[in-house]
Amino acid sequence: MIAAALHAELAARGMRLSVAPTPREGELPPLRLKVQAPDGALTPALESALRRHRDELLEFVFSLEERAAVLEFCCGHSRKDADALARSCVPGGSAGRDGQLWLRDLAEHHPVVRQVLDLFKAEIVEVRREAAA
Repeated sequence: MIAAALHAELAARGMRLSVAPTPREGELPPLRLKVQAPDGALTPALESALRRHRDELLEFVFSLEERAAVLEFCCGHSRKDADALARSCVPGGSAGRDGQLWLRDLAEHHPVVRQVLDLFKAEIVEVRREAAA
């Protein structure tokens, strides 16, 4: 699930995603994805990924928020614990920021990578993240 890995990547960069109603009643879609990011954290590539996976992210974040609320208010967990527990209750919620689906998707849609793939008529075989030296 790309949304779970992308969500983990964004959280690791200090970004917070939430679900908010649209500003005007009756406007479609009724819900929107709200992104709070520190200055400079939202790169053009991440912004593009957010646009491409908006619907999946919206559904994923909605599920996280719903489960966290139940765990906090009905089960008495702290907000921090409820948020952490909610990830284990949502399909794909345990995906880490090194999720290969997310990296592959980013690579396949990155403008420079697309140019190289098109130029050499190549395809991506494997994508992985390695620690910086």
